[in-house]
Amino acid sequence: MKCNIIKDLLPSYIDDICSEDTAKLVEEHIQHCKECKMCLNRMQQQTGFVQQKPKEIEKAISPFKKINKKRRIQVITSIIITFFITTLGYLVYENVGVVHDYFSPRVTAVADVKDDSEEWQSLNFNDKNYLIYDRVFWKKSIVNAASNEYDSGNESESDILLRVKDVNGKVVVDEIQVKSGKSVKLEGLKKNEKYFFEIKAPQGRFIINAI
Repeated sequence: MKCNIIKDLLPSYIDDICSEDTAKLVEEHIQHCKECKMCLNRMQQQTGFVQQKPKEIEKAISPFKKINKKRRIQVITSIIITFFITTLGYLVYENVGVVHDYFSPRVTAVADVKDDSEEWQSLNFNDKNYLIYDRVFWKKSIVNAASNEYDSGNESESDILLRVKDVNGKVVVDEIQVKSGKSVKLEGLKKNEKYFFEIKAPQGRFIINAI
């Protein structure tokens, strides 16, 4: 059989997809033909290289796959832990009064102004006639949370005037206006010192929040 025909049959022979008779012809020919035998060897080497290459590549990249998998696990774990801590912290903040009061301090005073004498009236925050800014989270602001001025049975929102004194009776914040539903920042007040608040307002009930 001619060498050209054998060379055409070699790929099928190497892949073991030819018939037994064809394989026998190829084997008989290469026993006596050095050129075809060399061609067969070259083709087998090339086929072996192609077959082994993916395995070598897989072996080379396998450590990186492990790293990527480990990194994905670390990221997912971090997200879960962060979500858990955030959720737990929010629940504690919202539902544990001590924690909430510490990070968001607020005290309330309710003032009933009986007449229009335009005299200063003291405020009692949570049954105390003074206020101490004893936490770093105080905003040192006053909020005119709700004000109902009543005159002849009519109710309407009203602004107030506010001033602050120290323990010596000295006015440290002098006569500032706090509009209904608004807040004002109190400048110059120090931490851990007693302050006494007074308002001047028309007749009515006023709810004042210190935050």
